[in-house]
Amino acid sequence: MGSPSSSDPRDPDCVSGVCGADVPPLVGSVLTGTGLTLAAAAARLQRGEPLPPLSDVQRRMVEEQALAG
Repeated sequence: MGSPSSSDPRDPDCVSGVCGADVPPLVGSVLTGTGLTLAAAAARLQRGEPLPPLSDVQRRMVEEQALAG
């Protein structure tokens, strides 16, 4: 089982992007660590407003929500 290097935080054994030891990207409707709901982040994205730092998984979720809008 490989471990990620300090320069590459991705775990090669975790291809889905969400693994058991990770903080969940979403708790209820709130994007973990952002204070924004998924809907609020998608609305910001649609308006072209800046978003707080998001994980790759969170960004994909927000983009999909914005497209479904």
